[in-house]
Order: sequence, then C-alpha cells, then structure tokens
Amino acid sequence: MPRIVNQVGDWYQFPLGIAYISSSLKSAGFNIYTLNLNHRTEKTSDILKKYIDKFRIDIVSTGGLTGQYGAIREVLYCAKIINPKIITIAGGGIITSDPENAMKAIEFADYGVIGEGELIICNLQNELENNLNIEKVGGVIYKKNDIYMITDGEVKRVNLDKIPMPDYEGFELGKLLNSIPNVIGMSEDRTVSIITSRSCPFRCTFCFHPSGQKFRQRSLDNVFMEIDYLVSKYGIKFLSISDELFGYKIERVKDFCSRIKSYNVKWLANFRVNDINSELIDVVKHGNIATMAFGIESADNSILKSMNKKITIEQTEKALNLVYNAKIAIQGVLIFGDPAETIESATKTLNWWKEHIHYGLMLSLIITYPGTVLYKYAIKNGIITDPIQYIKDGCPVVRLSKMSNDEYLWLIEQVVKLPRLTTNEPKNTEVKNIDYENANIDIKGECFRCGTVNNWEQCRLFIFESLTCKYCGSRHIAPIPESVVMNLNNGIADLLGKNIKIAFWGINSYFYSLSDKLNLSNDNIYYVDTSDARIGLNVFGKIIQSPEVIEKESIVCIVVAVPQYFANIRNAIEDKFSKAKKIFCIADLLLDVTLK
Repeated sequence: MPRIVNQVGDWYQFPLGIAYISSSLKSAGFNIYTLNLNHRTEKTSDILKKYIDKFRIDIVSTGGLTGQYGAIREVLYCAKIINPKIITIAGGGIITSDPENAMKAIEFADYGVIGEGELIICNLQNELENNLNIEKVGGVIYKKNDIYMITDGEVKRVNLDKIPMPDYEGFELGKLLNSIPNVIGMSEDRTVSIITSRSCPFRCTFCFHPSGQKFRQRSLDNVFMEIDYLVSKYGIKFLSISDELFGYKIERVKDFCSRIKSYNVKWLANFRVNDINSELIDVVKHGNIATMAFGIESADNSILKSMNKKITIEQTEKALNLVYNAKIAIQGVLIFGDPAETIESATKTLNWWKEHIHYGLMLSLIITYPGTVLYKYAIKNGIITDPIQYIKDGCPVVRLSKMSNDEYLWLIEQVVKLPRLTTNEPKNTEVKNIDYENANIDIKGECFRCGTVNNWEQCRLFIFESLTCKYCGSRHIAPIPESVVMNLNNGIADLLGKNIKIAFWGINSYFYSLSDKLNLSNDNIYYVDTSDARIGLNVFGKIIQSPEVIEKESIVCIVVAVPQYFANIRNAIEDKFSKAKKIFCIADLLLDVTLK
C-alpha cells in the first residue's frame, strides 16, 4: 500500500482496492506478504529492501488512484533499484482510466492490471509463476518490443458476494483506527471504509468508474457479515460507505437501516437528490445515519444538463431542506468550470450557495480525471496536450470553459477565498490542546445552530477540516490559533534569514486565508501551483506563478502548503527541480526544522 500520508499517525481513507487484491491472492494460495507504508517511518527504499531480502520477494505489486501517482511510482522505482530483475505490477484507477499513458508515466511497472483486479491478478501471477502465456490473461497491459500491448483474453466480471473480505489485518487497519478523520461529516475515531456496491448506473461527464460500467450491489447478508467482523474485531464506531451511489434501490436502503440500527454504529453514504423524500429521511434517521452525501455540482440547470447529471436544482433544494430539517449532516460540493460554464452560470451558483450557506456545501473547481468524458474532451480540443505529464503532475485543474481570463481568475478567487470567510466557527471556542508535532488541535465549542457543546479532537491544521455538530450535523471550521501563526512567522523568518528564496506550493482555501495572517510580503517569497488555471491569481499582493519560476529564480526552498498531498508533491519536486535543496511541509515550520 503506497504512502499517502504526510506522517505516520495521520488519518487516511483506507484503500480497499489493494486490500481486496491481497485477500484474493491469499485465498488463491499464493505466497503473499503485505506492507502498508502509511504506518512506517523508514524511507520507502529501506523498508522495501528489508522485505525483499528477508522474504525473497519475486514480485512487487501496488496501485491506487491517479492522484497517488507519485507514491505508486516510488514503490515500483525503489523495487527496480533494489533488484532490476524483480517483476513489478501496478493496478487500480490509475491504470484502468488510461492504461498506456499511465504505464508510460509510472515507467517502472512491468505489468498493469486494467479493471477489477481480483481475478486478473490471480490469473496473471499464475502465468508468471509457471512461465506460461501472459497474452491469454485478459485485462493486462505490458510492453512488448518497446510497444505497450493490451491482452485480449476474456475478463470475467467479479461476483461481489464470492470474493473474500479485504485484507484488513495484512494492511494493519488497527493502526489507523485511533486517528480521527475530521473531514466533512466524519469526526469519530474508529472510522472504517466499506464498499457495498461497485460502479454507478449514471454517467456524469466528470466521473470515471474504475470497477467498470456495470452497477452491482452486494447482498446485505454479505455486507453484514463484514460489518459483524469489523465490529467484533475492531470495535468500529463509524462506517464510511464508499459506494459511488448507495441509495439507488430504496428498498435495499430500508433493509440496511432496519439491520444497522441495533449496532450503535453511525454511517455516511452517497445519495441522489431526486431519490429523497420524507419517508426515506425517516428511515435513515432511525437507522443511525450521520451524514448524507450528494452530488450537487451546480445551481444552474443548463450546467447540470451539460454534466449529464439528470437532476435539477429544484430537486436539490427540496432534498437538502428535508435533510437539514432532520438534523442530518450534509456533504456536498459545487464544482465550477464545466465546458458550458459562463460567468452568468457561475455567478448564479455562487449566489445560490450564499443564500443556502447553512447547508455547509464546499466549493471546488472541476477536475479532469483520466478516463472521464471531460478528459477525452480536453485531449481532443488540445486543452491537455501531454497526457503523460498531466498524470505526473497529479491532474491539476485545467480550464475547460470559454470564460475570459479575467472572468476565470475571478471565479477561482471566489472558490478559494469564500469557504473559510463564510463558514461559521464554533461559539465560545476553547483550544484545549495544540500538538505541534502532529499538526493538530483539540477544540471545545458550541454549535452555532443548536448550541450543543462539542469536543473535537485531532483537528488537523492547514486542511479545510469540517467540525460536525454531534447533534444537528451543522458544519463548522476550526480557528487558526495565534500561537500557530506566530510559530509559522518565526519559521519563515528563520528561512529568510539564511538569504534564500522560498516558494509556497499549492494555494488552497486554507492557505489563502492563512496567508493574510502571515508575514509573506518579502520579495524572496513566491507562490506556485501546478494548475495553469490558477496562474495569475492575486493572493493578497502575491501572484501565483507556475513551478518553472523555481528554476528561473534559483529557488532552493519549497514549502508545500497542502499537507494531505505532501508525499506525492515532494516526489514530483525532487524529480523535476534539482535546485530545490529543502522541501518542507508547511507543518514542519511549526517545529523549527529549518534550523536543522
């Protein structure tokens, strides 16, 4: 499992895909060893060498999503450096969404698995183990005579009730459970992800379904067998149901709720606004639901049509009102920048958001993920000119709409600056503890809506966290303590005192508001972002520039301002910018690491 955390102890969404692969291989009788790098402090190369030497490893396999490119590539690169003859396999959404370009970007994978991997990986390893014919295994991409080939063997659809449960033990799930997510709708320790279905029956233009186009649901008997295991083995308190769409068959939802209510486990799941009615709200409320997530996307029906959402803003308004009044937390995002987006449609959506600020919806720019309709549109129209580099860069935001440059920069500014300006902090806030080493704080405060006193623990700094009221589901943001600002300013001053130039990399909503509090006016401080769409945005007097400024200005120190992506960004910086000698996470500035 690739390292996707900034540091050991951080919460992360447990990647179920690779855990399913491991359990399938073990069930098939292969000699499998597992390693979760998220729980290891050693360098990837060092810990891999120990495993490869100790267990005489022949094959190293890893995988994940395209956004985890850097971490996936690092595993395979290190394996090949340790032993060039070792066989490497990559899988997951990164390969399935754009097989050839992903393989070229990763470079060090001998084989790629396309689609659901549980059966494919077993067939592939059997052929490799017995020196048989790889080409008869369906769903595999590999290089032959310097050309990438995709095998044409039969690919059987996975029966979700017959594959074994994810390999929770092999990837040390227990070490994750004391961490608290504090992301939208989840503020509870012992939170576990689970999948009860695969794919989605709808075809939104910005979505890619790595498990294929056929929507399938597990039987609830099979699902609750896994829940029983998670409760008895790990004492879970919260289920994050990671289905793309959980609420498709309402009778199944009702059955699930009647069965889950006795477990004393809260849960989150995805629904569509056009399926919501009073009856369903009553059912899920009594079934201990904590958060209902929705794909809302826009308040303009013409944009929703362009996205192929098959919903209307009127349906959204009706659904959210029912959920809000039921005191169920809401998770939802408005995404801007569809090809049909105009300044008028964007303004309409922003105004609607301001009028409904109590729902706690997030704002974001649309991301053109590989494999989506938008990705194909962007390549066809020359918006993405180099798909391989686009994958390496982590899929930065690209401009799809025909808005003018000034209009688009205005829109980005609204998306970046408004969320923290308009979201409520808890009332009578008390910062009970600041853990500088792990960059989190414990907060006590009253809900702005219902007045309930909440204790939020392990709230991560530098991330647009969500503090959800345990009673009414209202969302709050954590304050930025003055002592944190002071320590950051001290760290920045130490760096500037060494007469070096500093680039802050990755300008999100949190950093936007934080930068107004920090002493960042020095001419030796630069803001950079890989997204061409953000280039030129003025952030309190600093203009966001492309990373090329690092070489141009001989910048030797880079501070990554988005801790949740630090592991991937650091790898990309090291590969591309040789002059960057110091690469920090912004949280490091709290610990005087600049003096070491």
